[in-house]
Amino acid sequence: MNERQPTVDLIVLNYRMREDLRRCLLSLRDLSYRQCRVIVVDNGSRDGTEEMVREEFPEATFIQTGVNSGYTGGNNRGLEAAIARGADYAMILNPDTILANHDFIGEMVAVLEAERGIGIAGPRVFLREAGTVQNTVLFPPGLWRSLINWFRFRLAPGTLVYSGNQMVEAEVLNGVCLLLRIACLREIGLFDEHIFMYIEDAEMQHRARQAGWRVTYLPIDSVIHRQKREGYDHLGRVGFLLKRNSLYYLDKIGRRKDAFGYAVFSVLLTLLRGIASLDREQFRSSTGFSKSLLDEYWQIRRKRVPLPLAWLTNPDDEKCEELNK
Repeated sequence: MNERQPTVDLIVLNYRMREDLRRCLLSLRDLSYRQCRVIVVDNGSRDGTEEMVREEFPEATFIQTGVNSGYTGGNNRGLEAAIARGADYAMILNPDTILANHDFIGEMVAVLEAERGIGIAGPRVFLREAGTVQNTVLFPPGLWRSLINWFRFRLAPGTLVYSGNQMVEAEVLNGVCLLLRIACLREIGLFDEHIFMYIEDAEMQHRARQAGWRVTYLPIDSVIHRQKREGYDHLGRVGFLLKRNSLYYLDKIGRRKDAFGYAVFSVLLTLLRGIASLDREQFRSSTGFSKSLLDEYWQIRRKRVPLPLAWLTNPDDEKCEELNK
């Protein structure tokens, strides 16, 4: 008798990326791992995504959240479905990806079946084209670590790249493509939905490592990440979330002094950028950004839970487009 293959539920979360999602799902049809089921979660895109998936990809399970509940909320709905139907593993995959290796799931599962202590694994991801590796082995937020890495990146950027040809134990793996052991999730829980998106991978993986699970980079070719080239506005929603969630993460894991230092440094740097711009409107935006960040910081310090950010979840707000990873 053939030994049973572990089951993998592959979760693709979408928010207003219908054409990217279509390309991704077409690509996933070429996966060679047979015990893989695709779950598409849509965060209330209202752009025809649901109709497209149901009509063109009937083999996929479709979940409609009805609201932009962020990377954490949307992926949690998919993870809950995977756990409920008894999957052995769940994979989180960005919709702006296409396959570079049709058997990467099978190769990753084989490693995790042999290495039972690995709870979360990330493969080698290519950035925009095959052969150009995206550095997915990252570091958690922290004031001094961030300052040191800022100088390292400018003096010797290669010393910060760990997504090479060796298996590496990581502090943080980028959430673009992750294989999660369901037994690990049952022990540590799902993504923290107070985070919405950004830094959620660091927070979950911190809990995994605290519980004794390994977080491991595997040098297995996987997907091409077709990430847009545009950066983000430091005073925009992405910039705010990165800083606000870093504060939340540091406070949650008990590094409150580090959180305080990070908050002070972030505000001072933002104000200095506003002053240096010699632009009244830019300085006004910097002041407003700093005030909002400090308000969130004090809410985190007092309640240990951030205030709801309703403006992030408005599906009619075109500015939410920049929140696509």
